[in-house]
Amino acid sequence: MKTASGDKKMRKIRVQCPTKNLDEYRKLAELACQLGATHLTASQTELSMWQWNENRFDPYPNWSLHRAALFKFIVPEELKAYLPADYAKRNLEMLEKRMGILKEFGLKAIFDGMEPAYLPEQAYLDHPAWRGPRCDHPHRARAEYYAPCVDDPEMRAIYVRTVKELCRIAPFDTFELATNDSGSGLCWNDRLYPGPNGPAACEHIPVGERVVNYLSIFQEGAQQAGLSNVTVNVRNILAHDVPAILPLLKEGQFINNQNRTQSIAAQEIGFKNYYLEYTAPVESLSRLGRVAEQIQEVQKYPENDLIIAFRGFQEKDSMRFVLKYYNKMKSGPVARAQALIDEAAQYVGKDHAEELYQAWQNIEKAYDQVAFLDRGGHILVLGPVQQRWLTRPLVACPELLAKEERDYYREFQFQARSEEDADDLLNLQGHCWMRGCYPAMQKRFNETIRLVRQTAAIMKKLIPFAVDPDAKDYLGSQYLKLRLYGALWRNIRNTIACQTVLDTVDRNAVPSPIPACGRMGDFRYQNFNEITRNEIDNTLEIISLLEQAKEPILQTADTPEFENVMLFGPDIVNQLRKKVAVMEAHRRDVTRLFMEPDK
Repeated sequence: MKTASGDKKMRKIRVQCPTKNLDEYRKLAELACQLGATHLTASQTELSMWQWNENRFDPYPNWSLHRAALFKFIVPEELKAYLPADYAKRNLEMLEKRMGILKEFGLKAIFDGMEPAYLPEQAYLDHPAWRGPRCDHPHRARAEYYAPCVDDPEMRAIYVRTVKELCRIAPFDTFELATNDSGSGLCWNDRLYPGPNGPAACEHIPVGERVVNYLSIFQEGAQQAGLSNVTVNVRNILAHDVPAILPLLKEGQFINNQNRTQSIAAQEIGFKNYYLEYTAPVESLSRLGRVAEQIQEVQKYPENDLIIAFRGFQEKDSMRFVLKYYNKMKSGPVARAQALIDEAAQYVGKDHAEELYQAWQNIEKAYDQVAFLDRGGHILVLGPVQQRWLTRPLVACPELLAKEERDYYREFQFQARSEEDADDLLNLQGHCWMRGCYPAMQKRFNETIRLVRQTAAIMKKLIPFAVDPDAKDYLGSQYLKLRLYGALWRNIRNTIACQTVLDTVDRNAVPSPIPACGRMGDFRYQNFNEITRNEIDNTLEIISLLEQAKEPILQTADTPEFENVMLFGPDIVNQLRKKVAVMEAHRRDVTRLFMEPDK
């Protein structure tokens, strides 16, 4: 691959994976070296719970809790009155230790984060010129959030100095940045959720100049720290802005992974963003079928940069498979199938390898059945997690719930509008795109559940044929994960079906039988009871699965203080038991809406 100047560009092979401690990070560095990697992502931070704790009434900060930002590592003197220095100090100390590991293994560091990230409101009240664009989502936030204006000379200087200080400690030669999303943004950009906005002082700056100025901040700061050949890539630039920006880009600057020649900068093996991997919140359900396809694809482009991403340290099957087959797999579906069958034999022997291969393929088939249910996030995350469908009770009259029956899930429900909106199961962060879909989707949900159940049965059948204890643990864990995956889809099906019934109710009317039903009363009464009974049974099954598991099968926070809208707490089993208890206590509420059968 050549740059615009014609010089040969060094290929970057980057490995990334969230790690819980330095021991895992060291093992990740060892794996990266075995894969021939040049870079390792080093910018993971402790969840910035302080951003949400300032106003727990507003869920919007949850979008940025897990994202790295410059001021989460270094708090400039000008911002010390507004940002927690102790939090940044912990992140910086961890970063320094990661740098020691990278130096030991001869690896370079990549910063993957979000900038310019919003600052507390008081900073702008004290320094009005710093206030940049409003960058929240109006339907998803109760407060307004503003990113700093990096076109302002003083704020730009603060950013350059911070990058310089950071790069002296951690010599990042690559910055991967998201903006115009999740609480960040560039002034007057069309991608901002509230629409183009910002201070009048910089409104005249063309989009190309603004983006180049933004990217140059990171190159200038790194260069002042003694680093050269630093590259910066920013995502979330709208397609219609790209032609105005590309000709102005300087060496090492990219937008949406494109440089001045519009060549694609990087490809991917694995799943860089769990939000785009539609088996979450199940913990590392096997995706070897997809990983095998990705390996074949990237081998077609040996000069392109490469990202090898793992979802967590539990994803050992993918780590093992990539290590074995990256750059060694022949092209074509037959070669891919043979590689997967050969790998399956390492778990269950040759006689049963094709059965495990079929299980892996079934996971991909089930995934493809429902992958399209993505609008601002996939339904598996938007519903069961962010709306707490998994832990909240399905009841006929949610407004009748007592405070203690509601608070355990409502605090972690992503809902920034009214209580009525929050009670609406299909209100997904201010959007109701699933409403009215159940009749059309019921067959798809049932087929997905059937396929996942069938795959779980295959995995269970194979456990006695495991070639060693590790293989037995893997098969047993995948069996439980598949059952949990199916239970999540039942939760989705039941929740959407429940609200579909409730949407037929005129809550101002007195319940009365539908004449056509005669002595059978209102058919919706029985329908609602069938749905809620199924969900109670489904929830009890999930409790059983979580209690059986020897290792985590559901993504949860390690400690209660880190539970947030995007992540269940470690006491998930108690919350599920609470759900069942509340549903049982409110069984009869349905009679307020529908006439019972006349026995």
